[in-house]
Amino acid sequence: MKKITLAISILALVVFYFIPKEHSEIEKFSDKSDSEKVVSKGLKPKEKSTIETDIEVSALVSAEEYLFEAKEIRRCSAIPKTQDELDNWLGNANEVGEPYEYIEDVLSLFERCSQISFISDDFIELLVKAIKLGSDDAMTELWAISDKEYFQSKGLLELNREKTIEQRIKFDSLKFQLSESVALTGGEQSILRLVKEYQNYDPDTGNPNYLKAIAYADFGLKIVEDNDIHLKLDFIKLRITQNMEFQDIEQAQVLTEKLLNKFGENRN
Repeated sequence: MKKITLAISILALVVFYFIPKEHSEIEKFSDKSDSEKVVSKGLKPKEKSTIETDIEVSALVSAEEYLFEAKEIRRCSAIPKTQDELDNWLGNANEVGEPYEYIEDVLSLFERCSQISFISDDFIELLVKAIKLGSDDAMTELWAISDKEYFQSKGLLELNREKTIEQRIKFDSLKFQLSESVALTGGEQSILRLVKEYQNYDPDTGNPNYLKAIAYADFGLKIVEDNDIHLKLDFIKLRITQNMEFQDIEQAQVLTEKLLNKFGENRN
């Protein structure tokens, strides 16, 4: 009888100790599964499109980011790099009587730039990236860059005369090429710039090209929305056509139609 009572007691202890533990493990497993279900349920197909949209938006704003970075590097490249260079600059500035406001601007820029660590001094490359993403403002910035700035940014200051001329022509061709690509996507500043520049120089010939100037002016008159630019294009077109042969004007119209067709293809 004592043996039976002892056996029952042992069995009760086993049930009391092991069953709750096993139940606890089951609860943990169940909780884990439920948690995974919640996470899985939360990953809706709609969220994928949101992620893709974010990527597309970041691609759109990256042109502005490239342009901003390029402007910062350009500004900083034009001021002294070290304290000794700044001291020498201040001495010269005081000797020649530079305006106080200008000196203050340089000092402010020096302090700002000394706190920024740029990966590269090649702001031309950043502008080109922004332009290839369709930035008309970046194109305007590129046209404002002097040959000296271009050679400095590209590390080409030690070239001989022949190579220097070669690089200058390359830079001019780059500006025209990129301007045309932006103009054909509707870049209004680029269209106006091409109309102005082709009156003085065409990188393909080295001479003025009034036919292209008229073609881009007429192209702009058909798509430009900015009233000020529209008036400038109209004025330039009227002025140039007064001294052109009718045959040349017809050729310009043919080129204008080609530009409009390319513009239409880019919008589709």
